[in-house]
Amino acid sequence: MAGVVVDPVDANAELSRDAGIEFPILSDPDMRLIDAYGLRHKEAHDGGDIALSASILIDGDGIVRWASVSKNVRIRPTPAEVLAKIDALPAR
Repeated sequence: MAGVVVDPVDANAELSRDAGIEFPILSDPDMRLIDAYGLRHKEAHDGGDIALSASILIDGDGIVRWASVSKNVRIRPTPAEVLAKIDALPAR
């Protein structure tokens, strides 16, 4: 599991430390990965582009198996919902 945001590395490190996040927060300031998955939220924050709030389940072969995408950062799947999607994946 990893998070991807447009913020610089230093801001991500501070967020991880302050929030007690135990998974990597990756920096994508050029939005290459964000654009690759179609997650750019244009002119969303003070006229600037940010990433849409998204939870994406990618299997070991790099195939997107499930995605939850929202313009509202407060709308996210629960951990139980994500775990149910993982459990529903075909066995490898």
